[in-house]
Amino acid sequence: MLGAAFTTNPNVAIFWISVALGGLAFSAPIGWSIPSLIAPKGSVGTVGSIMNCVSNVAGIAAPIVAGYVADATGSFALNFVIAGVILVLGILSYLFLLGRIEQIPTPDTVVETPPVEMGTRRAS
Repeated sequence: MLGAAFTTNPNVAIFWISVALGGLAFSAPIGWSIPSLIAPKGSVGTVGSIMNCVSNVAGIAAPIVAGYVADATGSFALNFVIAGVILVLGILSYLFLLGRIEQIPTPDTVVETPPVEMGTRRAS
């Protein structure tokens, strides 16, 4: 992304944007496999949906912030720098913060609810 920020040649910008998006497309399946690896039994959908929700919030906020930045600077160059910094921070987070990927154990305490009887009539 940084290559796209500092060029006036559209072909060079498209090349660097393509490289960045190719890298994201290459790494996305790895990121999406993590919920199925770490979630306790029966909760893969919950963990995946939380991950999807956070991703969508970022996807909503990004164009809004990019619009304000482009309006304030009169250029999209700073947006490419911001995207590059976020990308590098994400790579570093995966490398140094993720740690060992292990399944979260299923909690031992399960709250059981009494069965509900349907269709019973009270004697009058």
